[in-house]
Amino acid sequence: MNDAFTREPSWDPRLFPPAARAPRTVQTARMLLEPQGYARSLRRRFGPVFSLRTFPYRGALVCAADATSNRAVLTDHARFTGGDAAALLAPAVGGGSLICTPPPVHLGHRKLLLPPFHGARINCWTERVRELVHSELPALLSGDGVPLRPWAQRLTLDVILRVVFGLTDPVRVATFRHALSSFAAMGNLAVLFLPKPLQRDFGPLSPGGRFHRLRETVRDLAREEIAARRAAPDRVHRDDVLSMLLDARDEHGAGLDDAQLLDELAGLVLAGYETTATTIAWTLHLLAHHPAARDGLIADLDDGSDRLLKATIKESGRLRPAVYNAMRTAAHDTELGGRPVPRHAFVAALFSLTHLDPELWPEPDTFRPERHLGTDPVPYSLTPFGGGVRRCIGVSLAQLETETVLREILAAAVPEPAGPLEPARLVSVTLVPAQGGRVRLRAHR
Repeated sequence: MNDAFTREPSWDPRLFPPAARAPRTVQTARMLLEPQGYARSLRRRFGPVFSLRTFPYRGALVCAADATSNRAVLTDHARFTGGDAAALLAPAVGGGSLICTPPPVHLGHRKLLLPPFHGARINCWTERVRELVHSELPALLSGDGVPLRPWAQRLTLDVILRVVFGLTDPVRVATFRHALSSFAAMGNLAVLFLPKPLQRDFGPLSPGGRFHRLRETVRDLAREEIAARRAAPDRVHRDDVLSMLLDARDEHGAGLDDAQLLDELAGLVLAGYETTATTIAWTLHLLAHHPAARDGLIADLDDGSDRLLKATIKESGRLRPAVYNAMRTAAHDTELGGRPVPRHAFVAALFSLTHLDPELWPEPDTFRPERHLGTDPVPYSLTPFGGGVRRCIGVSLAQLETETVLREILAAAVPEPAGPLEPARLVSVTLVPAQGGRVRLRAHR
C-alpha cells in the first residue's frame, strides 16, 4: 500500500479550508485534551468545514462537521477514498486488512468477511457473551468507585478470543489475552503517531522495537491458531469467525491465505474490542450521572422490553461516540461545503461534532435517550460506526455485546456517580472518559 503521508500536500492556506493560527503543537494538545470542545470552537469560528493543523499530518486534516458534508465524505467514493487514509494503522493491522484496503479490493474483502456477522450467526453468540459477563461481574461489583473502561476492555477482549478466534483452552486464552492486551495498549500503539524514523526498531528498549516485538508475538500466536484450525476435523461444525473465514470463498472460488487472515484478524481485534469497551464505559457512566434516564431504563428492562435500551445506546453513541471520526483522502482537487480540498489531503467525517449540532439535535449536550424513540434522525446526522460501504463491519457484534453487558449489569446493580461527570479525552482515534468512567455500583433489588 502506498504511504499516504508521503503524498500528503504541505500546508497552504489558499488550498485548504480555514484553520486556526495557533502552532501545530498547541492545536494537537487541545485536540487531545478537549477534542469535542476545541472542534466546536473551530466550527463556530469557521463554519462546518475547517482545517486542523495537528500531528501527524504534514499539511492539515480537513474536517467535515455537519450532516451534508459528513455524508459527502462517507459516501462520495469518487472524491473521498478509503484505505490509504488508514495508513497510520497499517503497521498494526497490516496493509491487507479491510481497514486499509482501497477500492475496489475493499468490496471483495468485505463480501468475504460479512457472513459471520449477520443473522442467526450473531444471535448464537448471545449466551457466550452472557457467560463471560457473569464471570467478570464479581470484579466489577467488589470495588467502590470502579473505572469501567479497564473492566470492559478485559471483557470485550475475552469476547474476541472466544467469538472471533474460537479459543476455549484456559491456558491458550490466557496466553492470547496477555499478548493482545500488551500489543493493543494505547501506550504501545502511540508509536504509530511518532515520526517515521522513531518508529524503527532500535532494539527491545526502543518504542519501535517494543512495538515490533509485541506485534510479532501476536502474529506468531495467530499463525499457530490458523494452522491448527485448518487441520481441525470439526472445523465445519464450529461457529467462531476464524473457522468460518477459513471456509469463505469469493465468486471465483478463492479463499483467504494465511497472510490475509492474519491482517483481517488483527483488524477485527483492534477495531472491535477497544471501541466496544469504550461504548460500554460511556453508557454506564452517563447513566450514573442521569438517574431519571437510568431508573427509566431499569424499569423498562424489568418489564421485559429492550426499547429504551437500544435508545440509550444510541444516545450514548451520539453524545460520546467511541470513535472520533472516519478518515478518507481526497482523490483529486475538489471542494467540500464550498471550501477547497487539495488532492491527497486527509479528510475526516467528524461525526463526533455532527452529533452535537443544535440544528439536528435540540439541547445537544443533554443526555436524553427518549429522543431516539420517535422518528428516524436526518440521514448522516448519527453515524457512530461510520457510514457508506466502509461502515464498521463488526457493528452487529458490538451491538450484541453492548446490549448484553448492559442488560446483565443493570439486572444486578445500579450505577451511581463516583465523582463528577468525566470529560472526553482523545487517545489515538478513540474518545475515552478521562478517568476511565468511574461509577459506584449498588445492588439492584
